[in-house]
Amino acid sequence: MKNLMISLLIGSLAIVCGCDDDSNNTNNVNNVNNVNNVNNASCGNAVIEGAELCDGAALGDATCESQGFAGGTLACLADCTGYDTAACTGEPGPYGFEYRLPQTRSLSCEGTPTDFADADHVCTFAYGGVTGYIYFQATPTECEVTFSELPLYTTRAWISLGDVVTDLASPEYDFGGNHHNDSLGFTHDGTPYFYYHSSFGWGWRACAPMDCIQVLDGEGGILEDGCTTDRTLPIVCTPILEDGTFGSLEDTFEKCVGDPNAK
Repeated sequence: MKNLMISLLIGSLAIVCGCDDDSNNTNNVNNVNNVNNVNNASCGNAVIEGAELCDGAALGDATCESQGFAGGTLACLADCTGYDTAACTGEPGPYGFEYRLPQTRSLSCEGTPTDFADADHVCTFAYGGVTGYIYFQATPTECEVTFSELPLYTTRAWISLGDVVTDLASPEYDFGGNHHNDSLGFTHDGTPYFYYHSSFGWGWRACAPMDCIQVLDGEGGILEDGCTTDRTLPIVCTPILEDGTFGSLEDTFEKCVGDPNAK
């Protein structure tokens, strides 16, 4: 009888200890999904919440047409941070890109509704004998308050080289703080680039769109700085207006008024 009781006890412990070993256990799957899900608790429930632009079939009022396409079916990205326009249709515009119409988004800044516009731009690219064009869509999806309300963006970007358009890796647009010294970072052919400003005016404020390139290493350090006062790696950027138009990519750079290096 004693041996029987010991055997039953050992069997019970084995069942308890083994109850969560299954790698296909629903709890484990949910945990993995929560780790990979940018919006954790909300993305995937078909309800637009928090900083989400969309969620599954829930697209709000967005359509392919509102994103600047002729038609088609709009979808939501898997992480709810933006729209999937792969099934939208439309003719490529200048430089081979299919442009959207920039929108104004309402975000909650510490509980206060605040409007921010998309910060879409078209820029030139010129480095290492390669020349082309870049189009990026910067969508404000969050808000932070540091002295004033500042938008945080979800960014997508493409490069056009010889009429062939491909996605750029790791695009990131930064509003540039309260002085709005904005910047664009991305990776092309394994090399990280940073679009910035070579001239600042009164109060250390840029007076024009990004105008130069910094070439970075894999850890964000500067390998080649084309944004010194000499502007050795020039580019041209122009913002896209709400009606979808944008200015010339002709280089008319002038240093900012008040720049101590302007002489």
